[in-house]
Amino acid sequence: MSDAGEHEALVDPRDLLLQTDWNAVEHCCPDVAPATPVILLELLDEDPVVQGWAFRALVEAHTRQQVFYTATAPAARFAAAVLGDPRTLARVTDRCAQEEDDLGPQAPFPLRAGLLSWLGDSVVEAMAQRERPYGDEEDIEAFLDLAPEFYAAARPFLDAGPPEVRGAALGVLLAVLRLPALAERIPGHRERVRAAALVEGPYRWRAVDTLSCWGEEVSSLL
Repeated sequence: MSDAGEHEALVDPRDLLLQTDWNAVEHCCPDVAPATPVILLELLDEDPVVQGWAFRALVEAHTRQQVFYTATAPAARFAAAVLGDPRTLARVTDRCAQEEDDLGPQAPFPLRAGLLSWLGDSVVEAMAQRERPYGDEEDIEAFLDLAPEFYAAARPFLDAGPPEVRGAALGVLLAVLRLPALAERIPGHRERVRAAALVEGPYRWRAVDTLSCWGEEVSSLL
């Protein structure tokens, strides 16, 4: 298995941004949220406060109310590509002042864990929306076509880094291994998925669902 340390290197985010014509895609709130390239660059800002707000803007503008947009796939590709950047280890928060009043202070979390969680949760939602799409089906499929890249980006962190990062990487793995494009990867992770389905944790039921998608008997796990 690859060592996550091999991926702890800076990438040039501007080179990644040049891969997309951002004038040809948009997120849900062009009159409110910053443009996607601005949001993505701010994910790698030196100020964790800026990074936290950029993460919030990324999630709200690109998967708001579980709708996928033309900018969602390229934004997700960028997020996956920079996971190994050390700046994503900054601990951030993403609650607004009103949420802090209603819910209390938020414990800071590694931005890397937040990005992984967003990718994994979005894959699960995109697969569900194949049956009941809220947005354009082409945008959903464009996002799911990136599953092999999400897998490659998350894999180094399954056994390395803070617990929040390892857990979120597992969440991505459990999501993408349900897709036919990743079928050849199943044997290498079958025991990991079974283990996740046997212990209480935030991804236990996702693991059970993944086993069920593979056609395995899961009644004893219920």
